[in-house]
Amino acid sequence: MEQVEPISTGRRVWAITAIIMSVLVLLLVIAGTAGIWVGRNKAIQANNALMDGVYELSAAGRNGAQRLDEGIAEIQGFVSEVESAFDTISQDISDKGLVMTLLPEEKEQNIVETAENITETVGQLLSTVESALNLYRTVNEIPFINLPEVDENKVQTLAGDIQEIQARIESLVADIQEFRQGAASKVAEVSAVAGQVNQRLEQASQDLSDLDSDLETLQTRSAEWKAAFPTITAIAALVLTVIFAWTIYGMVVVIRKHWEELNAGKK
Repeated sequence: MEQVEPISTGRRVWAITAIIMSVLVLLLVIAGTAGIWVGRNKAIQANNALMDGVYELSAAGRNGAQRLDEGIAEIQGFVSEVESAFDTISQDISDKGLVMTLLPEEKEQNIVETAENITETVGQLLSTVESALNLYRTVNEIPFINLPEVDENKVQTLAGDIQEIQARIESLVADIQEFRQGAASKVAEVSAVAGQVNQRLEQASQDLSDLDSDLETLQTRSAEWKAAFPTITAIAALVLTVIFAWTIYGMVVVIRKHWEELNAGKK
């Protein structure tokens, strides 16, 4: 019968160490494999919460933008009426009855109140968009996410538009009041200021449209990423599971090899 030479002490120590290390790696990999799928579920939940937050903030921003657009359109209607009235009044400034018919005092009050309302609305819109921007930055820190950000300059430009509109409307109302008090020279000035207000309103409307477009894009991208994230994480988890499974197989082979070597050395 063939004699099996006993293995050396150094070789035995190495085999035992290799077995212990392989068992530790095996346990870690098994735990890691389970952790991948548990972690995937947690990641999906967190991603869904973030994407829902992005979508809802964007929706709130768009609702605010719609209210602001309605206010701008309302002011445009009032200012256009003022321009038209002064075009008619300029033909016969002395006809006070015509002035009161075409330019009743409540119209001025309507302009002022609407301007105040859109100023309040744009303040709420700025607050909503700022919250959205803060969330976007958080979301974009997550690997592989690249959501488009709302251009903060557009938001600030819109705020500047509304502030200037407010100032010009105050000037317009003051000129109208002076005209009522007998300052016939204010006719041309009122018409000029009304034209300036209308120009600024058109610019604000365009800036608002650009902002709404950005928010709509953000809603679309957040919904798309929410739908795609489970598939992406499933593929990543599957690839890692295959790698870990191969590692498990390798550790089993190593353990078996050294175990057999130890047992052979005892014979």
